[in-house]
Amino acid sequence: MCVVLWPWLQASEPIAVWLEAIALIAIFFLDWKEKKENRKERREQHKETAAQLQVAQSQGEATKMSAEAAIEAAMAAKKSAEIAAALHSPLIGLESQPITYLSSGTLWIIPVALRNHGTLPAPLHSISTPKARRKAASPLQTINGPESAEIPPHSAYETDLRPALNDQEQSQIASNQKILILTLKTTYNAPDGRKFEYTAEARLHIVSKRLEVLKSETRSI
Repeated sequence: MCVVLWPWLQASEPIAVWLEAIALIAIFFLDWKEKKENRKERREQHKETAAQLQVAQSQGEATKMSAEAAIEAAMAAKKSAEIAAALHSPLIGLESQPITYLSSGTLWIIPVALRNHGTLPAPLHSISTPKARRKAASPLQTINGPESAEIPPHSAYETDLRPALNDQEQSQIASNQKILILTLKTTYNAPDGRKFEYTAEARLHIVSKRLEVLKSETRSI
């Protein structure tokens, strides 16, 4: 048996070598194919991950834009409410009336009006105004007004200011050596509880016999 098979095995040795080579090539090919498929799968996973990241970034930007839009809308609504509240409120302003007598030796009576330009009544409190002063700073005397008064919308509260001036001061004011500046201050509130302070500074104009408002301010308190 061995004698018979030995020549066959010797004759089959090249075939075995070829089979072994084919097997090695097949193994190499399968390994290469598997690696190729793995690389392809990793590329696809990378593309999918990149796409997911891009979607997440887009969603994040959209969320940020939505949040910014919501903040802007809230600020606009707040500002609109503040404007509406400011428009729907009492609003005091100083108006000058003609002055009849500005002669030395007489009691100067300076009529003024506080007009409510707003849409709600304006209850006034502690109306006061100081007296004349020089162009340079000098002591001021306060003239107290009524403790309280209520002004309906589009109406005015009229009062007379009587600065305590002696004959010399009256003469100096009439000749522009002194300037009569009246500073009026009053506080008032709206029905909803908001409180305001109105101040106005006005200069007496001798020729026109009226007060000229130099500056005025309304602020919340």
